[in-house]
Amino acid sequence: MNATRERPDIRFLTSGDVTAHERAAAERAVQSALAGVTGVTSVQVTLSVVADPSLPRPALAQAIVDLNGRRVRAQAAAPRIDEAIDMLRERLAVRATSPQVS
Repeated sequence: MNATRERPDIRFLTSGDVTAHERAAAERAVQSALAGVTGVTSVQVTLSVVADPSLPRPALAQAIVDLNGRRVRAQAAAPRIDEAIDMLRERLAVRATSPQVS
């Protein structure tokens, strides 16, 4: 396997009021979480903001990563999308480096 092989492109799904800046922040967060992780074959990120002021955590960030045939999923909900993205980065980093539980 070629050690210089680039990571696959991140596929995005968005809903609600998600800006290009927030999408770029999510891309950087996922790349940071997966730094040093080998075997990534696909990455899908979902960013969603619900326009409902009565919800305590209307922003959702989720990532699903195919890691050597194993699906690794992490998500976070928060009052703001930037907070959800930060929590997603932390959770994805933990899950992507944890050994698989049988």
